[in-house]
Amino acid sequence: MTALTRFSDAEDALHEGRHDEALQGFVWFYQHALDEDPALEEMRYYLVGMWAELGRAYPKALDALRTIRADKAAALLAGANDREAFWDIVIIDSELGDTAATYQFYKALAAASPVFAADCALIAMPAIVEARDYALAAKLMPPAEPFVREMARVLEQDIAAIKQRPFSHLPERRAEITTYVSEVQRVLTVLAGNGELEDAARIKVLAVGLIKSPSVRRDVAAGLNKRSRARVS
Repeated sequence: MTALTRFSDAEDALHEGRHDEALQGFVWFYQHALDEDPALEEMRYYLVGMWAELGRAYPKALDALRTIRADKAAALLAGANDREAFWDIVIIDSELGDTAATYQFYKALAAASPVFAADCALIAMPAIVEARDYALAAKLMPPAEPFVREMARVLEQDIAAIKQRPFSHLPERRAEITTYVSEVQRVLTVLAGNGELEDAARIKVLAVGLIKSPSVRRDVAAGLNKRSRARVS
């Protein structure tokens, strides 16, 4: 039986209410799928959301997920420099609606393994900003202007690549713009949170102006303005 077949069977079990069978399938896929095919990494992350859904009806599933998270956290605190394990923790916390746990764990990791923690800083950044620890975020975040310039370059490169594909590119285009807006808004939030309001305003203008495509630039501006209004309210 292939990993994909196991995944499909576990998904069917979830929807049909066969909770323990679904859990066993999820556990197997999470622990072994990458041994069969490393390209299944994205599906493995997607699985965590389904696992959390299962846990709402079957508490044993949440216990299992939290055990996996605890084991990975213990290994990292003991010195295992495994970025994928840190990603796993971040994704599990996110699906469980507990980004505060990511923030607290990152602080513990920084105390135990400062060099490795620095390597994971950008992965932890959304949780750090959500916790409003703007001083820590500013310490770990790259310089704002070069970071935004690089993000703009990547956005335009990705949008250009999407346009060359033969199928509808609107969902992918929207996803790339949303990612850019989210990253820029995080930078703006950290700057503003540390009282650097003039720099925040300048970076916001820069983030829009760097985009050459009029339609993409318009969508970026609308996204940043929408997020700014939401943050104020």
